[in-house]
Parts: sequence; C-alpha cells; structure tokens
Amino acid sequence: MSERQGLWMYCIIETRGEMKLDCLGIHGTSPVTTVIGGEFAAVVSEEPMKKYPLVRDTLIAHQNVNETVMKFQELLPVKFCTMADHRDRIIEEVLIPKREEFRENLSRIHSKEEYGLRVRWKDLDQVFREIGEQDEKIREKKERLSRMSEEKRRNELIDVGHLVQEAVSTKNKQMARRLMEALSPLASETKENNVLGDAMILNAAFLVSHEKRLAFDQAVNSLEDQYGASLQLKYVGPVPPFNFIEIVIKWRENPPLTRPPTPSTMLRTGSLETPSKGRGQKGTKNVPTG
Repeated sequence: MSERQGLWMYCIIETRGEMKLDCLGIHGTSPVTTVIGGEFAAVVSEEPMKKYPLVRDTLIAHQNVNETVMKFQELLPVKFCTMADHRDRIIEEVLIPKREEFRENLSRIHSKEEYGLRVRWKDLDQVFREIGEQDEKIREKKERLSRMSEEKRRNELIDVGHLVQEAVSTKNKQMARRLMEALSPLASETKENNVLGDAMILNAAFLVSHEKRLAFDQAVNSLEDQYGASLQLKYVGPVPPFNFIEIVIKWRENPPLTRPPTPSTMLRTGSLETPSKGRGQKGTKNVPTG
C-alpha cells in the first residue's frame, strides 16, 4: 500500500506566479514548486505524510531549499516538518488569512540578511591553566590542598572544581559580551543562542542590512585579528532568517501529522554545514533571477 502524499512547506514568499525551483525536496526526488494564494506563495514539495525524525539529511535538505529560494527572493521560513494534506488547505488556512503577518515579517527583514558567529576557545586546557594561575582564590585553595592528607583533599578538590567552573563561565561571558559589543551596533537585530560546553563562548545570529554588510564583515575580521590566537571564530552567512522569523502553522482541525519540535539549534546560525550543491538538479527549470 503506497504512502499518503502531502505537501512539505519550506517557506513563504511574495508570489511571482507558478515556479519550479532548481532543487529537489527533502528526499531528493520531488520537484519543489509553489502554491499561490493572493499575493503570497508557499514553496512546497510533495512528500509522504508521516512523522519525520530529526535527522541531519532531512534538516540539510530543508535548509538547502530555503537557501536556493533566498538566492533570488526574500523568504519567511516555515517551521520544520510542517505538512499539509492538500494545496487548497494551504491557500485557505495559511496564505490568505495570514497575509498581514507575512507583510509585517517581510517588511522586518527587507534588505537584510542573517549571519551567524560561533566562537570557541582553541585550547580549553590552556584556559583552565591560566585560571588556576591567575585566580587568587583558586590558587590559595590549591596551595592549601597540597598540605592536606589524601582523605581531606578529596572533598576539597570538588570545591576547587566548582570554583574553576565558575571562573570559566565568568571568563566566557565576559568575552562573549566583548564580542557582542563590537558587532551589535552594526546589526538591526541580534540573537544569542545557547552555548554547548565550556569551550564554546558565543553562538549568535545577526540580522544585517545590505548597506552594513561590508562593515560587519570587516568587524568580524578585526575580531579574528585581535583574538585569533586563542579563539576560533566560525562566521557563516548569509543564511535564511531562521533565528528571527519562523512561520508556525496551526491547522483548523485534524492536523496532518504530529510535528516534532523545531530544530532551531541546528537550523540556526550555521549549526548545519553548508548543504552540498547541485543535488539532483537535472531536469528542472532554473528559478527566476530577476
């Protein structure tokens, strides 16, 4: 028995008429087209209606379609794994009733692009060593430890570990604040996402206007020159504005499927590597470029 088919939604754009994009859907087989309703269109591909796991390939394929669209048009990303069972439903429950929301969001991101910056310590052990040497409280504690018996030392070591952890956290926050202070004035909006582990200092997204893009690039390069010996800066973009816009669809009844949580931490700020180019492009028509 064949699987029931539905429409996977990638993003919302201002309509340019019927289109077939130069990329394929999440399984690499379905053409990516548009469903038009009034002044807006949903970019979709026909896919099996089922619950999709949050796997890397699917996430990258979803992002790849959005990055293809953003090469020629501004877009509003739709929440990952949003599916409709019929194109009429997209028109009647999304494109027509939500047009004011789409206008406002497109106005918000007009002539702007998202960039991401992730910053990590190159040598975390060196950071721990410096803290151990420079933090007076920790240094005194360690000196007392050296004079203790083995049994007493075990409990005290835990306290020292907590002190070091706090010191690393403080050092990371201070550095993150320094980096954000250098870049934030050049961005229309910023967003700081969660960091993972002691080595990561910053995981931030910036919405930057076209006229400030060069200055923003230069500011990032300047930070790399200043801190590159100890910090690794990963600068990505432009990418779809996942960190600033997410269109969430609430169907009137009988939702097509149970959707998992948005994989925001993966889709945002370049958490995914750049998708491979030219995936299955044979036999499709180029998207408009004007």
